[in-house]
Amino acid sequence: MLKNTIKIAVRNFLRHKGYSVLNILGLAIGIASSLLILQYVIHELSYDKFHTRLDRIYRVEYDFYKDGEPLFKCATAFPGVGPAAKADFPEVETFTRFLLRYGGGIIRYKDVSIKEDNVFMGEPSLFDVFSYELLEGDPKTVLEKPNTGLIAEDVVEKYFGDEDPIGKRIKFGTNEEYEITGILRSPENSHLKFSFIFSLASAENWGPDMVETLATNWGWYDFFNYLLLKPGTDPEELEAKFPAFVEKHTREGQWERTKLVLQPVQDIHLYSDLIQEARVNGNGTIAYVLLTIALFILVIAWINYINLATARAMERAREVGVRKVVGASRYQLIAQFITESLMLNIVAAIFAIIIFELFQGYFNQLAGKNLDFNLLTAGKFWIALLGLFLTGAFLSGIYPAFVLSSYKPISVLKGRLASSRHGVLLRKTLVVGQFFTSSLLIAGTIIVYQQISFMQGQELGINIEQTLVIDAPGVVASDSVYVQGLNVFKQELLSRPGITDITSSTEVPGTLIYWTNGARRLGQAPETSGILYKVGIDYDYITSFGHKLLAGRAFSETHGTEENTLIINESAMKMLGFGDPESSIGQKVIEGGDTVQVIGVISDYHQEGLKKGHDPIGFRLVPHAQRYYSLKVNTADLKETLAFIEEKYLAVFPENPFNYFFLDEFFNRQYASEIRFAKVFGLFASLAIFVACLGLLGLSAFSANQRAKEISIRKVLGSTIANIFMLLSKDYFLLIILGNLLAVPLVLWGMNQWLKTFAFGITISGWVFLLSTITTLLISLLAVSYQSLKAARSNPVNALRNE
Repeated sequence: MLKNTIKIAVRNFLRHKGYSVLNILGLAIGIASSLLILQYVIHELSYDKFHTRLDRIYRVEYDFYKDGEPLFKCATAFPGVGPAAKADFPEVETFTRFLLRYGGGIIRYKDVSIKEDNVFMGEPSLFDVFSYELLEGDPKTVLEKPNTGLIAEDVVEKYFGDEDPIGKRIKFGTNEEYEITGILRSPENSHLKFSFIFSLASAENWGPDMVETLATNWGWYDFFNYLLLKPGTDPEELEAKFPAFVEKHTREGQWERTKLVLQPVQDIHLYSDLIQEARVNGNGTIAYVLLTIALFILVIAWINYINLATARAMERAREVGVRKVVGASRYQLIAQFITESLMLNIVAAIFAIIIFELFQGYFNQLAGKNLDFNLLTAGKFWIALLGLFLTGAFLSGIYPAFVLSSYKPISVLKGRLASSRHGVLLRKTLVVGQFFTSSLLIAGTIIVYQQISFMQGQELGINIEQTLVIDAPGVVASDSVYVQGLNVFKQELLSRPGITDITSSTEVPGTLIYWTNGARRLGQAPETSGILYKVGIDYDYITSFGHKLLAGRAFSETHGTEENTLIINESAMKMLGFGDPESSIGQKVIEGGDTVQVIGVISDYHQEGLKKGHDPIGFRLVPHAQRYYSLKVNTADLKETLAFIEEKYLAVFPENPFNYFFLDEFFNRQYASEIRFAKVFGLFASLAIFVACLGLLGLSAFSANQRAKEISIRKVLGSTIANIFMLLSKDYFLLIILGNLLAVPLVLWGMNQWLKTFAFGITISGWVFLLSTITTLLISLLAVSYQSLKAARSNPVNALRNE
C-alpha cells in the first residue's frame, strides 16, 4: 500500500514538474533561512551558559541620580561593593571583581610588541564564581600574588609561539611586569572576553595599602562586581536591602543619589546596554525579530503549497472521483496527499541543508559573527530540522488533503464540479497574508536604512574628515623623554606638505569617555553636582576639530598656566546652572577635587554618535596627552604619507607598534550593529517576497489554465492583449495592495518602538509605504506577467475546438 502511494506521488511530481519545482524551491529557501537564523540565535542565546552556577551569578549595576532622574547607569561599581556585600549579607556566598584596563596597552615579550585591548585585573575568587576553564595553573594561586597573571589560550601563540608561557615574564606599558602563572580559555560566547588577567594584588604597586583601600573604596566606580548568591536566595528580596546598604557605606549626600541593581549574568549579553560595558553586547530584540522573519518566510512557503495544491484541485478532481469509484476510502486519499506533502518536504529539506552549508559563511559575515561551531554537528540542529519538516508537512498538507478527499465521485465524473467559494476566499486570504508579511519586511528595511543614512549624514558639530588617528606610545622611558619625543614628532610631521594639523588628546570623537567626575558651581551644595565627562586636550585640539566657540576662548600658550581652567559644552553649561554662554565665562566650578575657572563654552557636538544624547563634557588642558594623536592629512598621496609618519613614529617611539585608523571610519563603527541589522533584514525581506512571488507564479499559471475558454471567447469578441492581461492580473494586484495597507499600522508601531532607542531619529514618512507598495506590485508584476501574457496571446481555437 505504502509502495503504491509513493509511486503515485512520484508520478504526480514528474507530471507536474513546474508545480513541484516551485514548491520545493520555496520550501527549501524557507527552511534554509530558518536554519541560518537559528544558528545565529542559538549562538546569541548561548552567551555565558557554560558557567555551572549561572543562575546564581549577578553583576552589580551602579545608577547615579539627580533630581529623581538617572544621570547614568553603569556596568561597573565601587570596588568596595563586593567585600561589603559578602560581609553584610548572609545570602551572598562569595564575590569577585575585575578592573578593565581601559584602552588596553602594549604587551611585550622579547621582540614581540602588540597593543592589546582586553586586559583586566582580577582576583582568585573568579574561579569560585565563574566556570572559566583553566588549562594550566592552580585556580587558588594563579592570581594570588602581585605581578602575576593569566594569558588567554587564543593569545599564547602571538607572543610565545610553541614555547610554554608558564613562568615567562611579560611587560605591560612602561613599568609593569607580570609572570604568567596560568592559561585560561576565554570563550567567544561570554560577555567578558579576556586577553590577559593580571592579579588585583598588583595594585600594591600603585601606592601603600592600596589593596586594602580597594576593599573599602566607595568612590572609584570602574570595577565589575559579581556576586554569587547562595542557593534559594531571592535576588529581589536581596536588592530591596540595597538602599540601607548604600546608606551605611557611602557619605552623606551620596547615598540618596546612588542605586545598586542586581543584573543576572545570563541576561547581560542580550539585554544590557549600560555605560562601561566590558564589550559590545548583542540585542535580544534583534535576535527574536530575525527569528520571526525566518518564521514569516517559512509560513509564506507553506502558504504557497496550500494555494497551489487547492488551485490544482479541479485538475485532480477526476483522479479522486475515479479512485473513490474503484473503492478508495477518504482516509486512503488523505494518506495519499499527506504522503505527497511529506515527500515534497523531504526533498525541500535536503536542498535546504545544501543551501545552508553553501551560505552559512556569508550569513555569519553579514551578521558580524565568527561562530566557532557548525549547527549541522549539533543535536539541536536535527531536532529543529525535524520539527520544521514535520510542522511544514502537516500544516501545508492537511488542508489540501481534506479538500481533495471530500469530492463526490458522481458530481466529479458528470463534470458538475465547480470551484469552491470557500477555497477561492482562502487562497485570496493567504495571498493577502503573504504580501502583508512582505510589506512589513520591505517597509521595515527602508526605515532601517533611512535611520542609518540619517545618522551617517548628520552634521556632528565637528570636523572629522581627512583625520588620521595614531595610538600614542604605551612604552616611554620617562615623562620628560616622552614630552621631548612628542615635540620632535610634531615638528617632523608638520614639516611635510599634506599634514596640516597634529593634536594630542585623551579621547577622540567616537570613543566612550571614561574620565568622569562630579561637578558643581562653586558655593552650591554637593547634592547639586552632576557628572562631568572630561577630555584632556592640548592647545591645538579645539581648532583642529573645528569646535564652535559660543563664548570665551580655547586654551592658549600665551595665557601662561592653564592648569586650573576648563572649557565646557552647552550641556555642561546647563547642568551647572549657567544661564547662557557669556555669563558662564569666569565662573568657578568644583570638579573632582579641583576648583577650576570656565574660560570657554563650545556648542554641543556628537561625541558618541546619534544613538546617544549630548553628555555634559568638560575639556582640561593636558598639553602632552598620551592616548591619541589626531592628524589632518591630504589623502592624495596617502601611501607615501603613511610610510613617512610610520618612519618618524618608530624613530621617536621605539618598542611601540604603529597603530592607526581613519576617524570617519572609526566613528561610523558605532553604527555597525545597525548596518548589519539592515543588511540581514533586507536579505530576508528579499527572500520573503521572492518566495511569495513563486506562489504567485504558480497561481497565475493555474488561473490562466482554468480560464482558458473564457479568455478565448473574450478574444473572439474583440478583447485586446492588454484587456486580457488586466483581467488576469487585477485580482492579484488588489490583494497585494490590501496586504500592504494592512501592514501600515504594525510597521508604524514596531519601527517607532525601534526608533525610540535612538536619541536622534527620523520621522516615518508616508512615502515609505507608497514605495513598499510599488515595490511589491512591480516585483509581483514580473511574476504574473509571463503567464498572463502567454494566455492573452494564445490561439483561441485550441481552447474552443471541443466546445
